Amino acid sequence: MRFGAIIVGAAMAAGTAGAQAAEIDDQVILGALVAEFHISVAASLLPEAPAPTDVFPDEAIIGAAQLIALTGIAEKPQNASEADLGKALDAFLAFAATLDKKDAPLSPKLARLLACQLIGQDANAHAALGAALKIDANAAKACADDAAKAAAQWNGRLSPYRRGPGLTPPEGAGPLYVEIAPVIDEANEAIATSLRRNGLYDSLAERLNAELALPYGRMLLVTECGGPNAFFNPDRREIVLCDERIAAWIAAQGKGT
Repeated sequence: MRFGAIIVGAAMAAGTAGAQAAEIDDQVILGALVAEFHISVAASLLPEAPAPTDVFPDEAIIGAAQLIALTGIAEKPQNASEADLGKALDAFLAFAATLDKKDAPLSPKLARLLACQLIGQDANAHAALGAALKIDANAAKACADDAAKAAAQWNGRLSPYRRGPGLTPPEGAGPLYVEIAPVIDEANEAIATSLRRNGLYDSLAERLNAELALPYGRMLLVTECGGPNAFFNPDRREIVLCDERIAAWIAAQGKGT
């Protein structure tokens, strides 16, 4: 997969200077895209979905870590030509956890929570992330305890919807679809075009659908919203991820280079 178009094009649209755009770490942006996908899906599975302008609750972050573990996307790819999404996630979280709250769509506290959950699941696989965030052995043990509690809770929530031999999801359960909506604002065109071409979100949805049937089929809609938001619309069964939210991560990364 190639992600240069989304990074450079959207960075320019977000007002990042050309020199800064050239220095933007595409691993960080790829990790942001992966994280936002799983956080948004997890938030849609909560008993009460956050409102469009609400900050994601801790439970959505914890659920995202469980979905990441379920699909195995943080594991090292067997094919060297494939994107290492786990490495990208770690690069993103190491970056996002150090930002000022006002500069990021996801607070540093929540970024650190997701990092802790991933480290708790597999400290060796995320050793570089733990080192970057100065998570020592005692903190890693606490992360492992928290991750185990989260796994027990989310396994209970997801087990009726698991796919596999001998498993039958309940009536009405269905897949996650992806739609990248047309845009009006030229500033978002690079984001929409690149997401259509590289197929990242389609690939992530395929991996999720292979493991899980969601309660009622729903759509991940990447679209313009007028602000850097992400939310679930239960009436339309749409998980909305705003183009402006992706652009905000690119702009934040540009400031940090």
